[in-house]
Amino acid sequence: MTKNAQLAPLAIVGMSCRVPGGDDVDEFWETLLAGRPAMGPVPAERLVGYDAEVAGEGGLTAALVSDVDTFDAGFFDVVGRMAVWMDPQQRLLLETTWRALESAGIAPSSLRGQEVGVFVGSSTSDFRDGMISTGVLDRYSLTGSIAAYLSNRVSNFFDLRGPSITVDTACSSGLSALALAASGLRAGDFDTAIVGGSNVYASGWLTGALAHMGALSPTGTCRPFSDDANGYVRGEGVLCFVVKRLDDALEAGDPVLAIIRGAAANHDGRAGGLVKTDSGSQARLLRRTLAQGDVDPASLGYLEAHAPGTKLDVEELNGLRELVREHAAGPVRFAGPGERLWIGTVKAVIGHLEGAAGTASLAKAVLVLGNGAIPTGAGILGMDGDLEIHDQPAEVAQGSVPWEPGDAPRRLGVSSFGIGGSNAHVVLEEPPAADSPDGSWGGTSMVFPISGTDDDALRRVAARLAEFVAGPTAPEPTATAWTLQTGRDHLTARAVVRASTNEELRAGLVLIAEGVDAPEETDPRVREWLGGGEIDWSKLWHHPPRRRVRLPGYPFLRTPYGIAPKTRKVAR
Repeated sequence: MTKNAQLAPLAIVGMSCRVPGGDDVDEFWETLLAGRPAMGPVPAERLVGYDAEVAGEGGLTAALVSDVDTFDAGFFDVVGRMAVWMDPQQRLLLETTWRALESAGIAPSSLRGQEVGVFVGSSTSDFRDGMISTGVLDRYSLTGSIAAYLSNRVSNFFDLRGPSITVDTACSSGLSALALAASGLRAGDFDTAIVGGSNVYASGWLTGALAHMGALSPTGTCRPFSDDANGYVRGEGVLCFVVKRLDDALEAGDPVLAIIRGAAANHDGRAGGLVKTDSGSQARLLRRTLAQGDVDPASLGYLEAHAPGTKLDVEELNGLRELVREHAAGPVRFAGPGERLWIGTVKAVIGHLEGAAGTASLAKAVLVLGNGAIPTGAGILGMDGDLEIHDQPAEVAQGSVPWEPGDAPRRLGVSSFGIGGSNAHVVLEEPPAADSPDGSWGGTSMVFPISGTDDDALRRVAARLAEFVAGPTAPEPTATAWTLQTGRDHLTARAVVRASTNEELRAGLVLIAEGVDAPEETDPRVREWLGGGEIDWSKLWHHPPRRRVRLPGYPFLRTPYGIAPKTRKVAR
């Protein structure tokens, strides 16, 4: 295969996140639209090992997840002592993986024993650094702290037999993990990949080191592409995606969120230096990634830039100009609103997630395509056809720039550049229009099954789903029923609602959430399922729907386990 050969497209079919201002992707989108930076003071417990006299200015402001120390240990069969000694990144990766599979309408148990690849991008070891600085130790310290277990813990719990790799290319780790997954999928090494990115601010050593070298903003402000940019602001979060080959996803009826036309990584070599980026290497990477999908740069309408808020941000714009000039001798008509190429960065809102930065950018890009809008609240650039760049064009409305579907598919790029010179880029395209569920139920009212680990959890599931189906984005009832029947693991506590409309479904769910007993089920097959048995749901349909849809994720019971163990005693 030549380096410019077009490669088969891939599909993102599931996505979940825990980021500042976003417990799920819907909350994340609202945070992006609001555009208010989610930065604030760093609590003292996050600064163990930080020496202000050595570090100097910077690092005392960050974008943090409010309940990053919590975990539903019982759901994942983790005993309390082990949970205390688990890196919070491991805990959150388990939860976000479960929710990403739910987002894809894939029952986690359906993947057991299969060759599913797990690729997690992460570049920090705050949890282990904190233990080293305080001298704490436990029998669970090893499995709870080394980087390999960020991916290996996911593969172990879900019983996945494909490659399980933790990727560290510094700030480009998340997209580098996606590039590795894309290569494996295209080679046929596995049929499904779970791609994650994680970063949790759990100690002060790295903050001090970054501040001492001048990487962090001493004023605690992130100003991407600005003349007065003075360093980045740290952020934390965990994100997860489910990726398949596009043809397989469409055949399986998966909810395709975005198409991956290209995903690639490279390195600056000696062109950039140990801690500086290089515009020529970036142009080379973008050229290679676009070639994978036979994509013209002018067909892009948006770039989710790396741009952490340093003086080097301008190099990213220079690399983009270099790429476009190779393809056009004169003015370019870009495919974004107003024939511009719009440029933004998630870091202006949630900070720089370091090893998870690329996955945060990827999630924003998928949401841009899904919502038909480009957030502008935290600042946005517009590149005209002559490659001149305008900072926050005057005609831009506060909130977002509408970017509705047109005759040609909407496309965008996502960049992520590591401090050590490793770069990664992804080109996304909007998914094809979804077919109608086209399902035909075999009775008078459809069965909507829900479940939880116990009765309290069951009520939480019912309440969460009731709120969703009452909203404007609720799918057709047939698709919801089919997804609940075949796209979820069915847990111990079970209930069903019989309904024909979303209004009837919501009413039944509200009763379950309030603890009201449902009417006795008359179908013996459904009664068997309620008692813990299995059922072939397709037998209840005349014609099952052709696709599944995204529904709310499981409402975990979040118990605080701390950021890091606080005792100095060596436990045995």
